[in-house]
Amino acid sequence: MACFMNRDKIIALLLVLIIIFKLGDLYVDFANQVESHHLIQEIILIILSSSIFVFLVNDIKKRSKQAQLLVQQLRLSKAHSDNLSKKVVETKAKFFEGIAEQFDHWELSKTEKEVALLLVKGLSNFEIAEVRGKSEKTISHQASAVYKKANVTGRHELAALFFEELIGN
Repeated sequence: MACFMNRDKIIALLLVLIIIFKLGDLYVDFANQVESHHLIQEIILIILSSSIFVFLVNDIKKRSKQAQLLVQQLRLSKAHSDNLSKKVVETKAKFFEGIAEQFDHWELSKTEKEVALLLVKGLSNFEIAEVRGKSEKTISHQASAVYKKANVTGRHELAALFFEELIGN
């Protein structure tokens, strides 16, 4: 935007110089009593140049105001986005604190807590085995222990316990 503004200001300056030179030329031609059709041509060029100058100045002012409004809107949007991001981080922290409290209530072991969290996040037994460097069978046994302690039948019920609480149902 600044590039266009500078370019427009240069064009406006050139138009002012053209107008000044044409006015000087008109004065000299008028003093030398040049033919009237030549004087009329120069007057028309001065009027056209002046009109373009006025249009350009008004356009520069209009775009400058628009740019200022956009900057203000951008600042407001950034502040709003920052506020939302902060709330999301706080909500996420509270959500995981709630999960940890529930895991403690169920008296899950450290390993079971890790597996349960990965189950809640939606990972399969195979994926959890890969992440933890354990066999899929070991993860299956740990997941079964978690389901038993949580009194649920599987991963979907386990996740539902937390998400229903999150959305208030």
